[in-house]
Amino acid sequence: MADNKITDIEMSAILAAFAESREIKDNLIHQSKIFMALIIFFNMYVLTSLVIYYLFGSNIHAHLDADFIAIFDGRANVMFWLLVSMNIAAYFNVGFKALCLISLVFTLNASIDNAVLFSGLVDFDDHAYFSIFVISRPIMLIVLAWMALSFRDSLEDD
Repeated sequence: MADNKITDIEMSAILAAFAESREIKDNLIHQSKIFMALIIFFNMYVLTSLVIYYLFGSNIHAHLDADFIAIFDGRANVMFWLLVSMNIAAYFNVGFKALCLISLVFTLNASIDNAVLFSGLVDFDDHAYFSIFVISRPIMLIVLAWMALSFRDSLEDD
């Protein structure tokens, strides 16, 4: 161990080379304030929706068949895992736009299903918290599209 074959000059050159590449990498991953606000809104929206669903889901389930309950449970699980994967992708700067597109298609599909299939089965007057969630879904579509467009990839900034 005492037999060090790298001189101080060589060591400082290696550290300087890595420091320069680290500065370049740091400059590439900064996101805009609009993107940060959108991702915070997305996280709050999904988490609030999941909390409302799991707290008040039994009231909604009382009026639905077991098949529809399975659909709602599946959508809640998928949206949770999309939230987790989008946060991981945004942190590591890999595949975020693809996950935004997947989430956009999933949310659009769920919105159409809610409007077409469940509109006659659930009375929105009795479940105000559920109607707020369904009505605010188009805002979520806009946020997802805007997040995908405002995200800065490292390849775009080179």
